[in-house]
Amino acid sequence: MKYLLRVFLFHSFSLWFVSQVLPALVINGGWSVLLLAGFVLALLMLLVSPLLKILFIPINLLTFGLLSWFINVIVIYLLTIFVPGVSVVAWTFPGATFAGFVIPEIAFSSFISFILVSLSVSMLVNVLHDISEH
Repeated sequence: MKYLLRVFLFHSFSLWFVSQVLPALVINGGWSVLLLAGFVLALLMLLVSPLLKILFIPINLLTFGLLSWFINVIVIYLLTIFVPGVSVVAWTFPGATFAGFVIPEIAFSSFISFILVSLSVSMLVNVLHDISEH
């Protein structure tokens, strides 16, 4: 039970943090939608993700695990379907300049936004799990 509560809190926090950092993740509806999205994402990661990992074993073996991130993209897509207040949108990075280095303006499509959101959420959840275990 403690593990389930921890998974729920980590996913809720990571969704909130990524929505504050990346403009690609939009959560409309306040805290109730955020907590519902955290609960649904935790359930999807606990139930659907292992099934998809089993389903994608041949692809993972062929690509030496390179496409395992695609499972997280599918789970985030399912989250946007099950929780109507959560959406992943295309966005444009305005560019930046620092000490003579220039990063030009970059437009991200919806698919790339899904990849960025899923990688950000999964990395943050993994960091939180690692911190909580020590």
